[in-house]
Amino acid sequence: MLWIVALIIMALCFLVSAFMPQHRDIVHGIILGTGVSCLNVIYMVYKIRQVASAAAGERKKRVVGIGFGVRLGTSILAVLLAIKFPAYFHVIAVMASLVTGQFLLLIIGIIFALQEK
Repeated sequence: MLWIVALIIMALCFLVSAFMPQHRDIVHGIILGTGVSCLNVIYMVYKIRQVASAAAGERKKRVVGIGFGVRLGTSILAVLLAIKFPAYFHVIAVMASLVTGQFLLLIIGIIFALQEK
């Protein structure tokens, strides 16, 4: 569900980019930040499932961490990409949209919790 909502947001951003070329760098920054944010959320879910299965005794291999370094690295890479190419990406838009995945996950969780009642 997260990917569907994120892809809808990115598609709307591409439409805005096509119709408002003066704000293209801001919209491309939002697209980059949203994509990286959603990838970080998906990776975090994968690592949490690994830790949970190791704690339940289903896995014999020990899980070292929850992948904070990888998620931090991808976020820093996105910001560095925006700094390197300021004509294509707006740095503040990238940094502001790096939390989009977490907010979408919160909103989707609230909607599903309300639907269960």
